[in-house]
Amino acid sequence: MTLIAMPARPIPATVTWAHDQPSQSNRSEFTGKRRTVILPQAPRWEAKVTLPVIQGEAAFRPWRAFLAQLRGTANSFRLSATEEDQISGVAVTVAAGGQAGSSLITIGWGPPGLKLVSGCLVTVGDQLLELVDDVVANSSGNAVLSFAVPMRSSPAAGAPIEVRRPYGVMSLKDSKPGWTVSPGQLYQVELDCEEAF
Repeated sequence: MTLIAMPARPIPATVTWAHDQPSQSNRSEFTGKRRTVILPQAPRWEAKVTLPVIQGEAAFRPWRAFLAQLRGTANSFRLSATEEDQISGVAVTVAAGGQAGSSLITIGWGPPGLKLVSGCLVTVGDQLLELVDDVVANSSGNAVLSFAVPMRSSPAAGAPIEVRRPYGVMSLKDSKPGWTVSPGQLYQVELDCEEAF
């Protein structure tokens, strides 16, 4: 799977995000009680990207080339998950290897204090993760990240963590990407995609 660079312009008009977190539920026919099992390795992000109208074939060609390079569902691209920077002036990395599960000890946050709040997003090893607790750095610039879902793999010590402008690595859901063109060379594109891993 090759990572294809998404054209920088125009920026999407809308991005609709959804976080699929599968579980299986069974209800007892006798008691009516429900029992649910969470499938921890199954969650994935989905997104529908709608571009603004692109006028002129010359302006649309980079997008046509991008769609061709994706080769249907085969290749992937980075989709920014925030509209602006969440934080700046830090270089956050994984503190030690061998960490797994729904929390991660990190370093590089700078001076002590509140850095990110619950609900912010981060990217660890190309996995987009949502924080469920505030990130507060200690006097050494270390902080623990707590996630809504577990990490799919254990990141290496020193691996960078994207906290400024997190992203998801996405691939198309359909092997037939296309576009709509109207008179006057008005092009419209929608990308229906899901997290690629």
